[in-house]
Amino acid sequence: MLKKSVILAFAILVYSTGYASIKDTIQYYLNFKKPSLIGGLSGRNTIIGSHYTSVSGVSIGADYGGKIRFLGGVYGLSSPLVERKIINAYTKDQNVVDEISRFWYFGFTGAYTFFMDKRWTLNVPLRIGFGTANIEQHDTGRGKLLIAENNSFIVPIESGIGVQYNIAWWIGLSAGLGSRIVVGKSTSQKFSGTYYNYGINIYFSDIYYHIRNDMKKNPHPKSKLNF
Repeated sequence: MLKKSVILAFAILVYSTGYASIKDTIQYYLNFKKPSLIGGLSGRNTIIGSHYTSVSGVSIGADYGGKIRFLGGVYGLSSPLVERKIINAYTKDQNVVDEISRFWYFGFTGAYTFFMDKRWTLNVPLRIGFGTANIEQHDTGRGKLLIAENNSFIVPIESGIGVQYNIAWWIGLSAGLGSRIVVGKSTSQKFSGTYYNYGINIYFSDIYYHIRNDMKKNPHPKSKLNF
């Protein structure tokens, strides 16, 4: 019993120490680092049930010294999920329908970079949102008549890990892996799943400042006209 108590106390001490350190780091960067504007279009592959699709979005936010990021944006499925289903199976009302599912939400993201050197950057993002899920059931005939529709409020919660590798000062590679849990009605929880992304990063702001600084250091001489 005593051994378990000591182990538990040690675990609580390590957790509280780590939390205090992260909290102090966040406060320092928010207070003493000038934020830079970030944002743009994004896309992440996602696995929902047996479906492979993607979630796209547009966001804008602030970066504090490359350590802390806050963003707000709008996100949603790039294309609806379509699945043929049997409803009211083994009853006189049994029917085959095409179920079409969509969702979108406003999301607020915070990302903490826990490792960073000249080449590698590792961060943990956390996104919480609120939005709407829409599920429609259509007749499989030519008319595709709408049989039933269900709209519900959802709260998506996403987190994972992101990795970035800088090839040069102006270009890099990035990848991420995480999980999404959707809180809402039982019909909306089908949107929970795994997400992953990979791509090439072009650091346009660094390119801009690099060119601007070069122009300041080496201004073009004014042309002289000879008469």
